[in-house]
Amino acid sequence: MLALLLVLCSALAEETSQSIGKRSVKRKRESVYGLGFLELFWGFIVMIGLVIVTPGNHFSTASLPTLIPRIFLEILVTYLTVEAIVRVERSTMGFLRLTTIPFLLLVDIILGYHLTPLQIAGVLVMFFALVLAFHHNPAGQKGAWIVVLGAFLCVGTVSLYKYDITHYNSVAVEQSIVMGVLLLVFYLKARGGKHSPFRLLVEPVTGTQAIASGLSSVLASFSMLFAPASVVISLKRTFALLWAVLFGRAYFREHSLRRKLISFGFTSLGIFLLVSPYWPSSW
Repeated sequence: MLALLLVLCSALAEETSQSIGKRSVKRKRESVYGLGFLELFWGFIVMIGLVIVTPGNHFSTASLPTLIPRIFLEILVTYLTVEAIVRVERSTMGFLRLTTIPFLLLVDIILGYHLTPLQIAGVLVMFFALVLAFHHNPAGQKGAWIVVLGAFLCVGTVSLYKYDITHYNSVAVEQSIVMGVLLLVFYLKARGGKHSPFRLLVEPVTGTQAIASGLSSVLASFSMLFAPASVVISLKRTFALLWAVLFGRAYFREHSLRRKLISFGFTSLGIFLLVSPYWPSSW
């Protein structure tokens, strides 16, 4: 149950942050790279704070063969994510990010988790929901390739992260290293723009965006400790999809709300089938 609660709160905070960021970039309050900086800043600060004040944090040099590739993948995934936030409909992004899940299931099998026929059926139902959401919806297909590519690469980042915190590093240490590198990259890209990255942190709108993003990343990071990666990502993607559909309609006047809500219903059924073997032992 703790994993469920953490993921629910994380998804809401993420959607709040990304919706604010999308509107802010459109209104030229911040650049795409500034958006990336804000998405990372407070999560990094919290992780560094946890490394300093909490006991039991550890780092193993044996993690470097997996940590270094993860860092490079995270840079690319984060860039694709901020581009998608700006260019793609919120509901489109929510639906297409579900494509991460089947690949994560394959990784979980390799790592020793066992899938049931119900879980396989759940994946098929989710793909049906995806097709339904984009049937006769050309506006929702704009920029879709960015989200799909990011979702595919996310399989690598999530799997490497889960492996590292299971075998080598504590959550706070692992995430503070990765977030620190990402923050530096996006700061260097954003500092030459019209808006100073650090000044954005104290502006009411963009400052709220940064806080919400930091809360989301921290909650999502620790949720990985309480359930398999495929379950955590499945839950997060489902809750994120619901918030994306609702925020997309309320703030960005996206169309086809009824069809998207029906698609969300099928998606929820698919997720229920997917995670049913883990009730209640993992939560």
